[in-house]
Formats: sequence, structure tokens, C-alpha cells
Amino acid sequence: MPGRTMPPTDQTPVEELFNLSNLTGGWLRELEITNYGELCGADLHAVWFELKTRQNQVSKLMFYALWGAVNNVHWKQTPPEVIQNFDNWRKTL
Repeated sequence: MPGRTMPPTDQTPVEELFNLSNLTGGWLRELEITNYGELCGADLHAVWFELKTRQNQVSKLMFYALWGAVNNVHWKQTPPEVIQNFDNWRKTL
């Protein structure tokens, strides 16, 4: 899980994004999300839901990791309003 000092390009493979491991990258590739540009264009709520459906160990921290990957920051830097929005959305499931 490398940290990035420069912003990723649209072609940066998902496995090279901040917060995402090779395992997570493999799961994203199963969803046909292979690079930064595709992840940025995806609905992160829908991506998280699909990952959760397929992989029992996925928790809310995966959403924070996805958000951090898109924003090139550590998952712990997910803003409170993003966390609250996600928690509210999860309650509707």
C-alpha cells in the first residue's frame, strides 16, 4: 500500500493507490475497476456494497479506504461529513 507524493493519473493501477492492497485491487478488478480513473468515475457506495456482498470481511473501513484512494489521502482522513453520509446510507440497506 504505497503512499503517493504525487497525485495518481487516471491510468494508475488500483493496487498502487493509497490505502488499497493487492487483495483489494483484485476484488476491484473483479468489478472491472482496474485504475484510478475508473475508481474516480464509480459510485463508491455502490462499489462498497458490491464488495460487501462478495466479501464477508469487508467493513465500513473499506469505504473509507476507497474514499481515501480517490482523494489520495489516508483512510483516517475521511471527513466526518463523509462518514456520517455513509453511515446514514448504510442504515437504508
